[in-house]
Amino acid sequence: MNKTIKLVTGVLAFLILIAVTVSMFLTSGPNLNGKTVIQLFSTKTENAATYKELIKAFEKKYPSIEVQLSSPSSAATVLRTDLAKNSLPDVIAVGGDNNLVSLVSSEGLRNLAGQSYAKTTLPAYRKMITSLYSKKALYAVPYATNAAGVIYNKALFKKAGIKTVPTTWNELIADAKILKSKGITPFESAYKDTWTTMATWNPIVSNTIPSSWIKKRLENKTTFAATHQTAMKKWLQIAQYSQSDYMGTSYDQANIDFAKGKVAMIINGNYEIPAFISLNKKIDADMFMLPVSNNAKANKVTSGIDVAFAISKVSKHFSADNKLVAFLMDKKNAAIYNKEQFSFSAIKGVKQKSRFVAGIADQINRGNVINYPDHYYPSALDLTQMLTQAGLNAANHMNEQKNIRISLRRADTAFNAANVGEK
Repeated sequence: MNKTIKLVTGVLAFLILIAVTVSMFLTSGPNLNGKTVIQLFSTKTENAATYKELIKAFEKKYPSIEVQLSSPSSAATVLRTDLAKNSLPDVIAVGGDNNLVSLVSSEGLRNLAGQSYAKTTLPAYRKMITSLYSKKALYAVPYATNAAGVIYNKALFKKAGIKTVPTTWNELIADAKILKSKGITPFESAYKDTWTTMATWNPIVSNTIPSSWIKKRLENKTTFAATHQTAMKKWLQIAQYSQSDYMGTSYDQANIDFAKGKVAMIINGNYEIPAFISLNKKIDADMFMLPVSNNAKANKVTSGIDVAFAISKVSKHFSADNKLVAFLMDKKNAAIYNKEQFSFSAIKGVKQKSRFVAGIADQINRGNVINYPDHYYPSALDLTQMLTQAGLNAANHMNEQKNIRISLRRADTAFNAANVGEK
């Protein structure tokens, strides 16, 4: 019996030793080589290769620090689990959306406002961070951004006799009519992939609905039906000047058509550009802001924070964490990220130099930007279902006013359900 107990005890001790050893490699803290191990958790999977490249350079500069990168496909779920266990990763690369709101609500992030690298960021993007919550502290520093607008074929504009890009909504629709009269498809909408419906919705809404609207809506003091008629009408106008099969066209097909010069404009983000460049590197294309207002000076580029860096309060290695964030925020390293990920930067002086976004780059560098409205919506709200049905209704020739009325009521129903679920 004693031998059995000793054997079991020995096995348990061995297993504990293994668990501790493994833990030293998978969690922050000193490893077997005496290095400080910190975690960089990313909510994006597609930028892992760029992070690995930057981490390698960081570890060369700071040989006493080892960085472990984690970028799971189910990042939001992993973060929720970590929040429940009060065991957040050391450094978190997160978007300027509801994932960040959840982290701030947990009071698990450090205030980085006093860090020198925070002051190198554009004020407009710092404001986007703080606008997500009621506190004044800066719980994440903005790093990489994206922008929505109109990607256009310059050669087709020239062929149609259009010499300058439109700066008002009326000019945009007038140009669409000119293009159509010349046998050129003005817009290609790819609503078979329902997420693209939001690519048109976001810049229209951000430039027609005040930012104060969301607070009132969350408190049930207003509705989509009472305020979004103009935005919905403009969204439907884009469909009206799109190809006939806009509900059956996929995102990939739209990129093929654009690369082949079959369509003049696509409304989407800069992240779409690499897709059609891979098909036609010589295409003469650029991007301009969607001119939603008829007051040209009132229009802003809809731009959001794709990556921001936060540091966990529970991390025991703030000095090492801070060195990593400062390194990534360095202009040289931010420029590497910017180029490889085809993003814009929230850091002053770091510019996206591609000719394919020259038409909006200056607006972004000057901070003439406004956030994506869906960054403030409840995380459970999915407006793509409403927009897809609105597109189908239009394709089936439903009366426009009826379509707008029905669609916005659906938006309110969906919002109410999501808002209740989040409380």
